[in-house]
Amino acid sequence: MSTPTPDSGSTAGGVRQRSRQYLRQILDAFRDRPRARLLVLVGIPAFVLLLFFILPLAYMVWLSFHDGMPPASLTLENYLNVVTTDLYLRVVWRTTVLTVQTTALVVILGYTLAYSMARFSKRTTLLLLLVILPFWTNYIVRMYALINIFSRDGLLDWMQIVTGLAQDPSGIMYTHTAVLLGLTYVWLPLATLPFYASLTNMDDNLIEAAKDLGAGPIETFFTVTLPMTKNGVIGGIILVAIPTFGAFVTPTLLGGTDQLMIGMVIENQFTEAFNWPFGSALSVIVSAFVVLMLLVAVKFGASDVVTRRSDTQ
Repeated sequence: MSTPTPDSGSTAGGVRQRSRQYLRQILDAFRDRPRARLLVLVGIPAFVLLLFFILPLAYMVWLSFHDGMPPASLTLENYLNVVTTDLYLRVVWRTTVLTVQTTALVVILGYTLAYSMARFSKRTTLLLLLVILPFWTNYIVRMYALINIFSRDGLLDWMQIVTGLAQDPSGIMYTHTAVLLGLTYVWLPLATLPFYASLTNMDDNLIEAAKDLGAGPIETFFTVTLPMTKNGVIGGIILVAIPTFGAFVTPTLLGGTDQLMIGMVIENQFTEAFNWPFGSALSVIVSAFVVLMLLVAVKFGASDVVTRRSDTQ
């Protein structure tokens, strides 16, 4: 092994000095040219966003108005099929119901868990670690774990037999309940974190003030705690409702073909039916739902800011 010589050390030092000089010259050049600095800081991320998000989304919208792959003629038939076909209307309705049910379950369970950690536990670090622990495991692995629990003669059936709740259970795989529990299990940790953050950032003096004014625990919760953590609740709802509405892996593995959701139909149109225009139309509908949810969140957030400003004036 060769040992470094004084010449090599001086050469390396010269290279580092020249590198620092070049870097300083570049920074000086950007300091004197605000437009060039703006182009680098904003232009590159904007170009990446345009290339990998806006252009594919625009192509999807454009493709959804064709009756075949371009250069086919333009049509509204794909959207009319969605609103006039009972099968797709039932799929949209089932997806909406599952989204509402999953979101409600996650909000109730996640908020209760976050409230317990924030108010009653002294081992919050350990509990937070346990909450995010499922994210360390692959999504598909977690789904197959649920399959082993929900299947006939699985862990759930064994618990029902042991506790005497059922003598011959047949599992809940490929049912609405399995999909609902699977989606709730997947998104519960994601919603618990914003709930916990909003609860820990709340001023405890407000709760004490409500108690001093004679409010009971339930009245204090609904008049002080819940309104003060409203933004965290809205954030949790957004984090759960949007991916649930477009989910297709969980309903495919736990619900099969009997629990068809709109995400499964989109995946089928692109990979098996090869009807890309109709799949694009369904994707546009899902994207419209996402935009609608975000607009609702912005509206509630904006009204909250206005309320706070009016209270301080």
